[in-house]
Amino acid sequence: MPHVSPTFETNVPGVYVAGELGGMGLIRNAVTQGREAVENIVKNLKKDAKATYDLIVVGAGPAGISATLAAKKANLKTLTLEQDTLGGTIFTFPRSKIVMTSTMDLPLYGKVKFRETSKTELLKLWQEVLSKNNIEIKENSKVNSIIPDGDIFHIETVSGEKFSTKNVLLSIGRRGSPRKLNVPGEDSEKVAYRLLEPEEIKGKNVLIVGGGDSAIESALLLAEQNKVTISYRGDTFSRLKMKNAEKINLAIQSGLISVKLKSNIVSIQKEDVLYTENDSTEIKKLDNDLIYIFAGGELPTEFLKKIGIKISTKHGESILKHR
Repeated sequence: MPHVSPTFETNVPGVYVAGELGGMGLIRNAVTQGREAVENIVKNLKKDAKATYDLIVVGAGPAGISATLAAKKANLKTLTLEQDTLGGTIFTFPRSKIVMTSTMDLPLYGKVKFRETSKTELLKLWQEVLSKNNIEIKENSKVNSIIPDGDIFHIETVSGEKFSTKNVLLSIGRRGSPRKLNVPGEDSEKVAYRLLEPEEIKGKNVLIVGGGDSAIESALLLAEQNKVTISYRGDTFSRLKMKNAEKINLAIQSGLISVKLKSNIVSIQKEDVLYTENDSTEIKKLDNDLIYIFAGGELPTEFLKKIGIKISTKHGESILKHR
């Protein structure tokens, strides 16, 4: 995790962090952080610096959207870059129903009093608020580099677009960008790329896609209260932790978990999943309520390293220097 000050600024002056990357995965808390980070940016805005934008927000999740709205309210010239789409960000959330124990305060909207909402409903709310305030998120714009240059920053996307800004707010995921299957129906509410609170999921037909430790551990947790199937493109699980290998073998032998090796998802539908297996072209159907995809991802470590942000790792503190 990156080191940030109480104002959400990193050790690189002008670069701020909010949301999951800063440790705030809960939607309401991430929204609060995004707003508060912008309030601090406004207080410290470098008025004499020469750049196209006052602020570029990287990532359009809860923190990024909140920050974008707060920046609009503060009359900052702002650009928000999202590597996927607004919907793509929301649909990586770990459950189809999103529970909020208390209201959240969304800039330019006010109190959001959802106690329980769906990903689709939340997406609709954000789209309405952004549209009402004439804010456009620049989608499919993955940031490749952020280079400090005196009092400003030069930002370049993977597609080669270049921008300059006085401040940067990173509201990207701490776990990096999940790798997708790129099959029809993957943007469904029932699809997620990480698992939280497995004890709340009961009586469902769950499909786990993947064969690594994260996939196996999630399958084992969910199998206690659900019917779980694992789909893996390989012909055997490899490089698992010894304890996970022992547990999954026992679960398969006892019939607790079903496994479809050498299988590939073809399409995700409302009540089932279409797939092939064993190199056959025959399309099969599997009843399904929820899908968790663990196909790996691109961690943001190298991205942060290029900027020069100081981070902490599991093995101690590390200074990632700009080169």
